Amino acid sequence: MSGTRPSLRLLLGGDVMLGRLVAGVLSSQGAGYPFSALSGLVGAADLFFVNLECAITAQQQLFGGTPKAFYFCADPDAVNVLTSAGVDLVSLANNHALDADVDGLTDTLAILARHGIACAGAGANLSEAASVRAIDHQGQSLGVLAVCDHQEDFAASDTRPGIHYLNLRDSQDRRRLVERVHTEAPRFDHLIVSLHWLPNWVPSIPHAYRQLAHDLIEAGARVVWGHSPHHILGAEWWSGGVALYSTGDLIDDYAPDATYRNDRQLLYLLELSAEGVDRLTAFPIVLDMGRAQPADPEARQWIERRLRGACQRLGSEVAAAERDALEILPGFAGGAHVAAGLP
Repeated sequence: MSGTRPSLRLLLGGDVMLGRLVAGVLSSQGAGYPFSALSGLVGAADLFFVNLECAITAQQQLFGGTPKAFYFCADPDAVNVLTSAGVDLVSLANNHALDADVDGLTDTLAILARHGIACAGAGANLSEAASVRAIDHQGQSLGVLAVCDHQEDFAASDTRPGIHYLNLRDSQDRRRLVERVHTEAPRFDHLIVSLHWLPNWVPSIPHAYRQLAHDLIEAGARVVWGHSPHHILGAEWWSGGVALYSTGDLIDDYAPDATYRNDRQLLYLLELSAEGVDRLTAFPIVLDMGRAQPADPEARQWIERRLRGACQRLGSEVAAAERDALEILPGFAGGAHVAAGLP
């Protein structure tokens, strides 16, 4: 691992849902429409990862388990949204990957593979779902380990397709994940842990989850990439790595919440080198029906205030950067106040 190599620019986004009303937008506007306003930002990154929160399939059946409120399924052509945006990898460890049942997941995996999009966190059995997906880029190796802590009945088994499920409320499952990271991290220049965790609209990060993020980074994870909560929860520097507790939403048809404003989000750009994370930049964006675009001045100010407050509680600082971006910096000892037992 030579320190002379250039930094790798990794762009991380949150949930991408391409079904329901988004399908109508794609039909009228085309597959390039959702990300077209962000093409400059996406094009400047070396790699772009998102959480794909829907099945991509022609199957019509729904998951055969306990009924749920929302099922997210997109037609096979929806994969063109991901290819046109240059998405390199999607996490499938989430509570919508099996919304079109096992056959729908099987289709999703096959469609992604045919279009050259890597995935992590789901598979034909537990071994595949729990495997670390390796990506090599410009001489640097990345591994992505993806986990979901809800929708237990989506869990893969030795004989059943599904997601990589762990009960992160359970101390033994948390310990198993940390031990797995400790084993896998030496194989890569950068190990990314994707976590679909925490309830929707969670107002703050529970202590056990924050401690888990610290433990994962200390075990060798370069980045903890959180998603599932639909709003900004801040970022924390820790021991040469970064925890993004919620990367929020990215493409969807969800109604905006008046308090958390899930239509106001961030894309996160990490510059990675052999030494760790060199820089973390956040780009304010706004979401419309099936589309993401740069935030207007009023929305940008709101996002900055929300991010600044969330980061301050985590010991991070926020500063203005170029291109209307926000740089997230280590604060007082990069969160050492937590280690000292302070809130």
